[in-house]
Amino acid sequence: MDIVCFDMEGTLTPEIWEQVAFDSGIDELNKTTRDFPSYSDLMDFRLGIIKSNNLKISDIVSATNKLELLDGSLDFLNEVRKDFQVVILSDTFYEIAYPLMEKLGYPLLLCHTLDIDDDGNILGYKLRDKAAKRQAILAFKSMGYRCLAAGDSYNDLQMLEVADQGFFINAPENISSSVPEIPSFHNYADLLAAFKNFHE
Repeated sequence: MDIVCFDMEGTLTPEIWEQVAFDSGIDELNKTTRDFPSYSDLMDFRLGIIKSNNLKISDIVSATNKLELLDGSLDFLNEVRKDFQVVILSDTFYEIAYPLMEKLGYPLLLCHTLDIDDDGNILGYKLRDKAAKRQAILAFKSMGYRCLAAGDSYNDLQMLEVADQGFFINAPENISSSVPEIPSFHNYADLLAAFKNFHE
């Protein structure tokens, strides 16, 4: 059995923090891993803004609840599930991602955790590993699985480069063109066809 590992935000769902930025009116929260290649730097930047504006976990979850999946992503994911095991490898956090997991049909999600106090203040975060996506792919491969991976951003390169085959989906041109050896797609039908070609 082959495994397909997906990034979540920008790949299957909209960016959570862009919705938080819209709801809060804080434009700086629009920045994503497309702007910050280092996820730790990005989260430190976000936490500073969250604390200075007194945003709580309930504000972030409220924003997540408003998001719909990217058009066609659920049908695509259901097609992928017919031939592959599906795992979401994301730099999101369990505490804010669960509304989207319900909409995606509860795939296995491997991500990070937030440190939240009793009043709902976000105090910090805990990364599983600085290269968690890469480590997950290598672990699956060490158990004899073939792994495909798809993502849209700089922080996905760590898994795309060690997968048996990595793919960009919905990646901006400046990112996909910087690694031309990784096939890049802008619709789910073409990506699904590439998965099936690998599987045969």
